[in-house]
Amino acid sequence: MMLLVMSAHQNKEKLCVEELKTKLFHTSRPKSSMMINEACDRGFIHLEKTENDKRRKTVKPSSELIKEFKNYLNSMKNINWKSE
Repeated sequence: MMLLVMSAHQNKEKLCVEELKTKLFHTSRPKSSMMINEACDRGFIHLEKTENDKRRKTVKPSSELIKEFKNYLNSMKNINWKSE
């Protein structure tokens, strides 16, 4: 889920809650809702109402998630993968 949120953020795409639930195709919709709510409660993401349709909410990463994700990507660059 976090990869989907960060990918949308990086590509400057608007990702609404319903689109995110659809993209999480290996989970049920209630489970997807629970995951999104938990991510909000823990401060990883926040939801913003859209200007055109107040019922629709856009998923945005928190500044902390953006920072942690950048650190994660930098640490992945430093791994020396060896093939067997």
